[in-house]
Amino acid sequence: MNDALKQIFDEDQHDLQTMPENRVERDRERRMRVKAIIEGGGATEAIDFIHAAIVFQHGETLDDWWEAYQFSLKAVDMGFQPKWLAAVALDRWLVRQGKPLKYGNQIVPFGGIYRIPKLDPATTDVEREKWDVPSFNELHSFENLRGFVSCTVVDTTEIIDFKVKIVNLERLPAHSPTLIGAPIGTDARNQIILENSYGWKWIEDHQGSFKLGWLLLPHVPTIAHPVVCEGNYSIEKITLSGHPCVTVSVNESHTIYFKTSKGIWAVTGRDINDVIHKTKELMLEDY
Repeated sequence: MNDALKQIFDEDQHDLQTMPENRVERDRERRMRVKAIIEGGGATEAIDFIHAAIVFQHGETLDDWWEAYQFSLKAVDMGFQPKWLAAVALDRWLVRQGKPLKYGNQIVPFGGIYRIPKLDPATTDVEREKWDVPSFNELHSFENLRGFVSCTVVDTTEIIDFKVKIVNLERLPAHSPTLIGAPIGTDARNQIILENSYGWKWIEDHQGSFKLGWLLLPHVPTIAHPVVCEGNYSIEKITLSGHPCVTVSVNESHTIYFKTSKGIWAVTGRDINDVIHKTKELMLEDY
């Protein structure tokens, strides 16, 4: 093992836990040191390339994340187990481009809730198992995620055919991308509707903050509602327009989940009346 790479890796992990104000600058300096060691032939074992990959995984550019993927593949080729770091690195490179994920072990914030983006339908659970990442259903229930912040289930409820559970994250994820979309039109109130490459739609207030959003989740047995919960939360079963729903409230955010033939809709907003109104609109469209 290269001791210098191990030291840089340890520094990276310490900063990830403490989140110093100059973390980005420190990350850059670490990547420069790692690159010099790699180019000088200092990495000779699989664990050396794993340490290098993790440092570059916490980068800022597509080149950084691609480098992390290549270092991870090198470690796998040298016999390193498990293989999930390579899968996570590839997905981080993809999610930063707004592309469907190959395996799924990445998240994007959506109104204070951390969602799994669209997945490549060609990837099977057999392939996920080969690369030591969670199955399709496990991803959406936030079970067995790899290299992710610690989390606990704080409450759960179940209606016909699916379950919703509130998952409390230990801290804000450090390297998740921001929500970026383009205008696609306006609603009945002349509010601009934004949409991203995954088909998620939302409306922002006059300050550019998330106001109301809706997205379609796949038919899975359990849907996680991942948040950083430092206040009050509730989860309950309700009925809207004759259809069973689950409503989750965390601090000032409210979400309603309901199932249709297309999938499971999640409608999130700051005003519960807006959330109910949008939910009923989607019900009229889908039922």
